[in-house]
Amino acid sequence: MCLFYGMKSLSRVLIAFYLLLLIKFVVFKDMDMILIGHMRFYFGGTQTGDANWIPFKTLLAYIMGNKGLLITGLNLLGNLLLLAPIGFLIPAGFPEIRRNAIFMLALCMSLSIEIIQHLFQIGIFDVDDVLLNGLGFILGYYFSALLPGNWRKTFTLMFATILLGLLLYYLSHSVPMNPMPPR
Repeated sequence: MCLFYGMKSLSRVLIAFYLLLLIKFVVFKDMDMILIGHMRFYFGGTQTGDANWIPFKTLLAYIMGNKGLLITGLNLLGNLLLLAPIGFLIPAGFPEIRRNAIFMLALCMSLSIEIIQHLFQIGIFDVDDVLLNGLGFILGYYFSALLPGNWRKTFTLMFATILLGLLLYYLSHSVPMNPMPPR
C-alpha cells in the first residue's frame, strides 16, 4: 500500500514537472539552441503564418514529402510523443479518472497548447497538432493500461530518469540564441 502511494505521488510530481517544461519549451517556445555533435537544433522563437483549421492538411503535406524528411519526422514524432508521457502517468497518478474522461483530457490539453500559442502569437494554430498531441496522450494512456503494475512502476521510474537526463543534457548542451556581447 505504501508503494502505491509512493508511485501515485511520484507520478503526480512527474506530471507537474513535465507540464512546467511543456509550458516553458512548447507553449512559450523559451528554448535555447541544442547542440548534438555538429548539428544545431532550434525549436524556440515565435512562428508566424496562417492558422490551419483543416484536419489533415499539414499531415498530408508532410506525408507527401513537401517539408523534407527531417522536418517531417521531427514534427510528426514530436507532436505524437509530446503528451504521451502525461497519458502514461495519469493512471498511476490519478487512478480515479475514468477511461471516458481521458479523451476529454487529451483534447483539452492539446487544444490548450495550440490556443495559448495562437492567442499570445508565439505559434501557429494547427488542428493537426491538436490531433497528434491528443492521439499521443491516448496512446500513452493505453500503453500504461496494458502494462502489468510492476512494469508500470519500472516505466515510471525509467521516465523519471530519462526526463532528468534530458533536462541535464539540455542544460549542458544548449547555447543562448542571442548571447550577450562581451564588455
